[in-house]
Amino acid sequence: IAVTLISVSAEMFHLHHLPRVGAVNAFTRSAVSFVEPARTRNGHHARALSTHLLSSVREGPINRSNADIVAARLQVQAAKKAARAKSLEEQRERNMRIKRMIHTGSSGGDKSRNGEAYPVPSLYAVKVSACQELREELRMNGREKRGRLFVEVGSHAAKSIRGLRFELHSFFRALKKSTYVLSAALPEVADDGSVISPTDIESDPANATAYFSPLESDDDVERAFQLADEFYNDSSRGGDRLKRPSLLLHVTKDPNAPPPPPPPKYLEDMADPAETESMTMLSFYAFPPEGVEDPETFATSLRNKWRAFGALGRVYVANEGTNAQMSVPTNVLDNFLECCRSIPELGEHMENGINIDPVPLGVEEFQVAGDMNGKPAPPFKALHVRVRNQVVADGLEKALDWQSAGYDMPPLEWHDKLKEAKQTKGKGREGEDTPLIFDCRNTYETSVGTFDGAKPLKTENFRDSWEVLQAELADKPKDTPIMTFCTGGIRCVKVGAYLTQEMGFTNVSRLAGGIIAYDRTLNANATSEESMFKGVNYVFDGRVGRQITGDAMAECITCGCKANLLSNCANNNCHRRMVQCEACRTMFAGACSEACKQRVLNNG
Repeated sequence: IAVTLISVSAEMFHLHHLPRVGAVNAFTRSAVSFVEPARTRNGHHARALSTHLLSSVREGPINRSNADIVAARLQVQAAKKAARAKSLEEQRERNMRIKRMIHTGSSGGDKSRNGEAYPVPSLYAVKVSACQELREELRMNGREKRGRLFVEVGSHAAKSIRGLRFELHSFFRALKKSTYVLSAALPEVADDGSVISPTDIESDPANATAYFSPLESDDDVERAFQLADEFYNDSSRGGDRLKRPSLLLHVTKDPNAPPPPPPPKYLEDMADPAETESMTMLSFYAFPPEGVEDPETFATSLRNKWRAFGALGRVYVANEGTNAQMSVPTNVLDNFLECCRSIPELGEHMENGINIDPVPLGVEEFQVAGDMNGKPAPPFKALHVRVRNQVVADGLEKALDWQSAGYDMPPLEWHDKLKEAKQTKGKGREGEDTPLIFDCRNTYETSVGTFDGAKPLKTENFRDSWEVLQAELADKPKDTPIMTFCTGGIRCVKVGAYLTQEMGFTNVSRLAGGIIAYDRTLNANATSEESMFKGVNYVFDGRVGRQITGDAMAECITCGCKANLLSNCANNNCHRRMVQCEACRTMFAGACSEACKQRVLNNG
């Protein structure tokens, strides 16, 4: 199919009724779908390859590495990109060919105009107009309201509804967003060969119905172009004065099209996210019992749903569930929460709901709340929803039942239990009823803050936890009270499942919602209570850490003094996670050593 897009200002056409043949009318009304699948062989192959590759991503993802999943996705994207590039190149070549044909091509011999002969290209000139309703609904620009395209003689566009629609969409792109009907007419030609367009058909549907004949089938389309050929060679009606075979096409709103679905309830009366005065940090996780059937499709769905809120963050999706750390404009927070609750894979499966930081960050504060190579940066710059083989990499050979992971202890009950354990230990009355409190986070997290009386597992990666737990609990009775905690609660779900299902412990508790929920709950419901968590809570966004108390728990990597400022080395080739006091951070330009400092300074 070949088409060249040219302004309507050149070669205007008069209109002439297409012949109507009673009950055997060559043109009958049609409802035209706005969905236009690609018809090129490249598009077909790209879709087939995409389907094959994505299906491979979805097969047994827990047995596939994240690298395999990413590689398969990149292969899909590369195939689509290559198909698009080839299609664009073919379109460019086609348009160049059409351009040459307009100026030099000839298939029907020379035509005489004003006594002079000139070549006749093997093209149809198709003038297109849209009704007023479609113009307003689709907010069509001037070029889209009316324009002209060229169709090669014998091409798919001259033989089928689908082909004609495809060419229409290449010029009138807004039409893809609606449903419409097509109708056609032959042009009327003035003595000088010019065409005069009617001015009332676009605003008055009745006039358009009287003037144009509807198109419904492929036969209708083919017949319309045949009539254009006949008219072109009919000197009695002035067709011989036209430069090339011509056809008029009118696009009107389909009166039988179903109304568009109403917007989701959570978007009704929603404020403009761009007008928010603050950003709210939040996190959540969900382990639906049936899992997520198609992580790739689900990830795309989340991106589409959350785009309206201006949400930012990092979200992982796998067959086992979802894990999210995000920031949302505060003025649409309630709408966002309602949206999340309406998603079956989240909804009631978001254990303990959504963890919301108690104090929103002002828009200006948000922009500098994080750290990027030693420089202020927002905690999140964009929304990334990524598919992984697990939402938390645990290194286990088999998936456990995440619905059976011990007692989910509310934050205030947890607070009381820790106070009681601290008092018991202070009085030297530790016994079998004294709980073991495990900090299930990694060393770099526990070094800057933890709960009073907690024992860190001292792991570098979460997958190392199982060996440590086996060693720590080797001689403990199975009814030993065990309490576990982590940042937001998700890792403790896996730890609790392991302790109960793999190790057989019967008295396992975990902090509901993790440290984030504890901090929020204590600030909201027990302001007079002293926090049992001391120091900084490491968080997985650009802020790196959120200070809960002023206690300095760690040592500065540079000078060894007590400190709690978390950052990454400003040298991109190092990017070491570290604790550094304010003085050394300034002195070393955010770098972890003199060597890294020099590299940072030399790189500007």
